Amino acid sequence: MAENRERAHDMAEEGLEKIIEGDEEKGRRMIDEAKKRDPKAVDELAEEVERDREQAERFIDKK
Repeated sequence: MAENRERAHDMAEEGLEKIIEGDEEKGRRMIDEAKKRDPKAVDELAEEVERDREQAERFIDKK
């Protein structure tokens, strides 16, 4: 079970990287597949991304 969640998380993370690199279609397919494997893993990644974004904004605001 934990292995499946980890794999889904990694797949969603890789999909997000593909989107950032400009391959939106492949990235979305990977994220969709990750959601099928374990939707909570994708939710966890989304929360991580949101925390990172908030930290980055605080850092930028300090300059």
